[in-house]
Amino acid sequence: MPRPRPGAVPYGQAIFTCANSGQIALAFDDGPSNWTRGIVEELDRHNIKATFFITGNNPRRGQRIDDETSEWPGLLREMHSKGHQLASHTWTHKRLEQIGREAVFAEMVYNEMAFRNVLGLAPTYMRPPYGVWFDREVQTDLDTLGYHIVMYNVDTKDYAHDDRDAIQVSVDIFNNAVSADGKGTYIVLVHDIHEWTARKLLPAMLGTIAERGYRAVTVGECLNDEGANWYRDPAAKSW
Repeated sequence: MPRPRPGAVPYGQAIFTCANSGQIALAFDDGPSNWTRGIVEELDRHNIKATFFITGNNPRRGQRIDDETSEWPGLLREMHSKGHQLASHTWTHKRLEQIGREAVFAEMVYNEMAFRNVLGLAPTYMRPPYGVWFDREVQTDLDTLGYHIVMYNVDTKDYAHDDRDAIQVSVDIFNNAVSADGKGTYIVLVHDIHEWTARKLLPAMLGTIAERGYRAVTVGECLNDEGANWYRDPAAKSW
């Protein structure tokens, strides 16, 4: 597959925040899951687009995203058609710094193949599992594959507080991190695999975003990258 590098967003380097003040990119990891549809519906009610870093064969889910006997291909196609950005969170969520170059390539390329099977496209944006971005060899590998490495500057820690009451900790983390003047710029780590992220954290974040005058956008938009650059055509020829 050809791997052109259009646009001005850097490849093979970790990106932590948006390019524009007043913007917030909600970026969900690990899905899709049984909670993803509800999250998408909540975003749709507010006419907000988000970014979803997809794990193609998450052991916790037990099904590949390109298994046409499952709900996942249809859900991902719907999300894409609505303008949400779909990006890579690797094939099986391994720690890339621990598995070696051949396995890193396999984690990325297998996920590209699943994206191709579902959408006819392969992503150019990725987020490394467990937030481990600093390994130089992994950065080189991801640069070779032509990926933007997306991190975050707000970690809601929703993975540690998936409980009716405990999720308020994550709400407070978000509210305390986001400046009240509406002029900050944030990429937010959340997960679409947790019940109370869907039920309580997301509505609370959307309320804060509106109250403080922010605009919620995809990661690609918050980096001023055209939508055409968020994906590659696996069928494109290299000449």
